[in-house]
Amino acid sequence: MAVHGGLDEAELHTFGLDPTAVLDFSSNLNPLGPSEAVLRAAAAADITSYPDPRSTQLREALAAQSDVHPDQVLVGNGATELIHLLVQAYLGPDLCCVILEPTFGEYRAAAEMAGSTVVPIRATAENKFRWNIATAAQTFRDRCPSLVFLCNPNNPTGRYLDLPEVEELADAIPKQGLLVLDDAYAHFAEQAWDACSLLERNNIVVLRSLTKAHALAGVRLGCLIAPKSVVAAVERRQHSWSVNAVAQTAGLAAVKDEVHVNRARCAVRESRDYLSHELRRLGLTPEPSVANFLLVDVCNASVVRKALLQQQIVVRDCASFGLPQHIRIAVRQRHECEQLITALAEVMSP
Repeated sequence: MAVHGGLDEAELHTFGLDPTAVLDFSSNLNPLGPSEAVLRAAAAADITSYPDPRSTQLREALAAQSDVHPDQVLVGNGATELIHLLVQAYLGPDLCCVILEPTFGEYRAAAEMAGSTVVPIRATAENKFRWNIATAAQTFRDRCPSLVFLCNPNNPTGRYLDLPEVEELADAIPKQGLLVLDDAYAHFAEQAWDACSLLERNNIVVLRSLTKAHALAGVRLGCLIAPKSVVAAVERRQHSWSVNAVAQTAGLAAVKDEVHVNRARCAVRESRDYLSHELRRLGLTPEPSVANFLLVDVCNASVVRKALLQQQIVVRDCASFGLPQHIRIAVRQRHECEQLITALAEVMSP
């Protein structure tokens, strides 16, 4: 199973910590939390009836937001469900999946569960976590993958490929292959470009997560936007009532609340700039990021995480990304970030 951020209540119990008293910097969510409109909608959801199995209203709202046909949209129980359904539809034994790493662990977990060959293209700290686009494109041509997974902006590095770079990658995808472009964190980028502008190529799948932009981790909600044939192939594998009534109702309210996302983007920019400055003051070097998190080399992530946990602060140990020296810090509100810096200064002091 892939490792994720978020509070581990069993671990907190071991340390005698109250989950409600812990500051969670391990989950990359909207630092403002859900909007009031979303909370009201969720509370008013009809939980006495079966939910719409096709999430019709939410599907149509997401389609209108992205200027595509509703048949090009599939709503899922978080982006993770949609990743696994994509893999079920397009991968299997003797097929190849290329993953641009280090990145979200569910891509590899899903591909390996399908028995597929996983070919990683790995960026390293030595090259500032930048992939060589020409080398990656050549790998696509050589290995003929059925699926390529690219998280953009990337988790955990915060790197963001521009449109021409992604177009170069898409051009190198062999016939029948698909480039899965996960832009769950694009809402937080200052100069984001629209991944849906690539859909006319017919070899692009866009994954989006309402979990991140609207802080809906507890209800699990994501969407897939792709050519109609891809959506149909994936939807055939989806369980009935995969998206519950609360998620659908909250999601519909979230789609209509762009003001809340804009406010969050401003809050992320302010706190990210503050964290970057203060981390450097402590002698640390956060990687450049356009997203709502920072990757930081602290020499021994496990030791630093445990020390912060004793101060009721949780960060992400990036060992599961193959980065045991790094922690990932989610960007929260400014006053909370100040608490983190105070604690980290104590932990990192000689």
